[in-house]
Amino acid sequence: MEKKPVSKKQLRRTVLLSALAVLIVVFGGLYAAARTFGRVSLSNLADVFAAFSVKDDSAFPYPVDAGTVVRIVPVGSGIGVLRTDKLDVLTKSGAILQTVKHTYTMPAVDVCGGRILLYDRAGTRYMLLSKTSTLRTGELRKEETEETDEKDETKILTASLAEDGRYAVATTCESAKSLLTVYKSSGEAFFQYKCVSEYITDVAFTNGGVVLTVAGVRDASPYSRLISLSFRKTKPIADFTYNDATLFHVHADANGATACGSSCLAQIRHKTEQLPQVSFGSDTLQFFCEEPGGKTTLVLLTFGNEHESKLRGLRKNGDTAFEADCGEKLKDASRSSAYTAVLTDNTVLSYNNSGSQIGTLHLTQAAQKIALSERMVFVLFNDHIDAFPAAGEHEQPAENG
Repeated sequence: MEKKPVSKKQLRRTVLLSALAVLIVVFGGLYAAARTFGRVSLSNLADVFAAFSVKDDSAFPYPVDAGTVVRIVPVGSGIGVLRTDKLDVLTKSGAILQTVKHTYTMPAVDVCGGRILLYDRAGTRYMLLSKTSTLRTGELRKEETEETDEKDETKILTASLAEDGRYAVATTCESAKSLLTVYKSSGEAFFQYKCVSEYITDVAFTNGGVVLTVAGVRDASPYSRLISLSFRKTKPIADFTYNDATLFHVHADANGATACGSSCLAQIRHKTEQLPQVSFGSDTLQFFCEEPGGKTTLVLLTFGNEHESKLRGLRKNGDTAFEADCGEKLKDASRSSAYTAVLTDNTVLSYNNSGSQIGTLHLTQAAQKIALSERMVFVLFNDHIDAFPAAGEHEQPAENG
């Protein structure tokens, strides 16, 4: 039987129905995601559509003066490039999703759940961002942080984001050494905790609370505390002291928290149970790398020898997942959920979560920093950033110089 020709009207109707079906599937998926993740901010869903409108042809290399780059951080499958005067958020192909200018003296960032907390360490201002827009700007004022008549400004020590949009800001404090303030995603403060004798060095969110690392000096010797707090209580539910140690980073999961210092690891389970301290012995910590899911990699120098480096990968609960010898002088290190990468004078070496080397990138130019985002490694050269697969054997193209 001979087929009848399709009219333009019928064809247009078919195309419109097909497009409508695709939109229903997309919106249905986003609705399901919002239902599944509960308090996920609608700004994250808006990012999905905003990203569709960006022409995402390969835009690398991304031109930048390495001297202005403070830090490169993974943001989703792309990166955030924090510079001395602005933050650029890039897709994995190098297209710019947004540029946020700042005048911070010591800019710093924390990234979680598709959001970015950009703040001025030793300053008073911060911004809460999605990948494509500014959600909130804030400035700490005296009356917001403590009840006192002193005129000195409060200064930010560190800040942290939670998956559900809450954020915590640790500051100096006139009536104590430091103060932690936790905010709802709306920007409303709902919890505070003062450290009378120590400075807060890091904050990690738990289910219903936070864990802090704090550092102080007693009798001319450094010490640290690992403190577990519940938002429902005014006093700590756990508080452990570590003498002759300075803990500077902490991360948490549903089962506990792991804190890292220059000479040891400190761990607690179930928010209240202290585990034996893990000493690095004669080794020296060179780099500490964490991915958003909570896995970490320590780069240790054997007997402090910079040419004898080794990796120790940790699971989210702090247990050792792998160890690997690098045997070279390292300039930088980074990790994602799948890989750990290290930068030498002329290569980037990648390792999987079993400690096996699975990638080698041969460089033809000097590199300054690296950042892993999923399975891509982003390399900062003197005048640009370029992207390469982390796994496999690769060589930097000469035309990128």
